[in-house]
Amino acid sequence: MGYVYSSTIFAVDGGIFIFGVIGMFLFLKLRFSSIESFLGGLLYSTFPVVLISLGFGFSDLVSVSFSIWALFFLVLGVENNRKFLYLAFPFAMFAFLSRYNSGLLIMPIFLYILINKDRIKFRDILIGIIVSVLTILPVLIFFYEKFGNILYPFINFGATSTGVNSETINIAYNTNQFYFIQRFYEFIGIQGCIILLIVVLGIFVLLSQRFFRKTNDKKIIYGFIKKIGANKVRLIVFCLVTLLFLISFVCTIYIVSELLFFILAYLFYDLSKNSNIKNLNIDIMVFVWVMAFFIFHSIFVMKTNRYFLTMVPSVAYFMVLGLSEISNRIKFNIRNRNITFKLITIILTTIILLSTATTIPQILQANSNINTLDNEIELSSQWFVGYDPEYRNKNIYSDLWPNYSWYLNTNVKMVPIYQTYKTLPNGNRVYSVNQADINAFNNYLINNNADYFFSDIPGLNLTTYSLIKQFDNIYIYQRKN
Repeated sequence: MGYVYSSTIFAVDGGIFIFGVIGMFLFLKLRFSSIESFLGGLLYSTFPVVLISLGFGFSDLVSVSFSIWALFFLVLGVENNRKFLYLAFPFAMFAFLSRYNSGLLIMPIFLYILINKDRIKFRDILIGIIVSVLTILPVLIFFYEKFGNILYPFINFGATSTGVNSETINIAYNTNQFYFIQRFYEFIGIQGCIILLIVVLGIFVLLSQRFFRKTNDKKIIYGFIKKIGANKVRLIVFCLVTLLFLISFVCTIYIVSELLFFILAYLFYDLSKNSNIKNLNIDIMVFVWVMAFFIFHSIFVMKTNRYFLTMVPSVAYFMVLGLSEISNRIKFNIRNRNITFKLITIILTTIILLSTATTIPQILQANSNINTLDNEIELSSQWFVGYDPEYRNKNIYSDLWPNYSWYLNTNVKMVPIYQTYKTLPNGNRVYSVNQADINAFNNYLINNNADYFFSDIPGLNLTTYSLIKQFDNIYIYQRKN
């Protein structure tokens, strides 16, 4: 129709997120009870990192939602009806198209197929793959018509994972491999921290009550260790692969680390499959799911808090698993019925609601800042259309390229954000722009033959480009003749 509204993206983002929450509940139902699945879905949808990212129009939560449904249909296709496999692969493709690093979803999918190879027909997998290819064809045709190359959006994926040898870097540049571990408590909030505390205390109580006396639990643990120890060759291989994995992770070779961890997960399953551990195949699949993204984002040199979103469903899953196992062993009975998990759910639900209520002002403030910037981008785009009606034939670059691509309805290309940083004693960074950064911007634009440059960075006195318009925090530059 010719009408483009940014609110459409926000509405779609919210709608797909709700779709993902429903999928999370159904996925958990394959493993847990209804009340446990409810708590897991509630945790997933109310972690602070999720609430702060929701409604901004980013593709992270969209991709996560499709990933959840892909794995749901995968397990359902193996456990219930093989025809659900025809849906698993298209949804995995939707996740990949939403965010390209979701291609890592192939690791838990392939592991689950490998574990259950005797229950799956290759024909069903092939049909699922064919259906997923058919779903991507219209997108590839669009890429070809729009950019002249069906692989254009994929070309630079992963290119920045090798590092940057300069103090003048992208603002998201961070080589700290423990970034997500150190900030974990920020991502999961008070509710997540309380769950971890309950699980740790529960494990301590179980060990103190049962492990040091003759019980069935002690026999089960010893039996499990004895069965693993019987496979000495496999155990040695497992230890060697573990060592190689740790070395590769320290050496920041993420492709090797991903492959080694996949082998490690399969070896662990092979060692443990005869130990009568219920739902072991699903648990290992979910663990590989979280580790695939943890390894990638930990080694990948660009890091922001929202990259943790890819790990949130798995974190919620294992929190529910921990609470479920603890409540089944530390029982609080009323009329011969164990209500431990129900009590925990009531307490946690109350805490979650209170925590969410305190987070809302932060979300509103963040939304206010985003809306202000978005309005400035929209106004500057409207002005620019009138300033240069032939802009679609020009070479336009921006550090806000997704926004301007949307409002200008053309291919606005990305420019790196060159800024010098100073690390404070608390580990935080303070960014500023110096002459070296300005020169880096200027040289990049010249080398890429940019006609226009849109930026929200103040103080850029570019030698080859002149400032032609300013909208509060938005600066528009044009190449000098």
